[in-house]
Amino acid sequence: MKQVRVQFVKYDMSKTKNRNRKDMLVDNQSENAVIAQLERIHKGEKVVTIHELIWDEKQIKETVRLDLKDQRHTFYGKVKFFDIEKGFGFILPDEDMEDLFFHLSSFSGGVPFENDRVEFKIGEGPKGPCAIHVKILEIE
Repeated sequence: MKQVRVQFVKYDMSKTKNRNRKDMLVDNQSENAVIAQLERIHKGEKVVTIHELIWDEKQIKETVRLDLKDQRHTFYGKVKFFDIEKGFGFILPDEDMEDLFFHLSSFSGGVPFENDRVEFKIGEGPKGPCAIHVKILEIE
């Protein structure tokens, strides 16, 4: 399970008041998970009150987006750019997500051209999500 980042939390403990912590990871997006983590950090001292809690929404959206992209799922889109000399390009997915990098080695059957319709799966590359198992769709 992926951890969720708390951007900022302001809280009171049983012995100390007006505490705050930045960039803390917790097991899930719940106040109970934040309390449990704070009590571990403070070695069993009890959390009395949480005054302010700000989640890292960008990290949460990215985690959710990646979780939705199961590698068994097939996606569709079109080739936005391809450089034959360098052997890589980008696909503009039909779904609401950012362009995906692909390498020619992940392409089966031929050489892609800009605006070719393709199907693909999503894998994890060294710099994040990328298109894998890319195939050109037949033109009807």
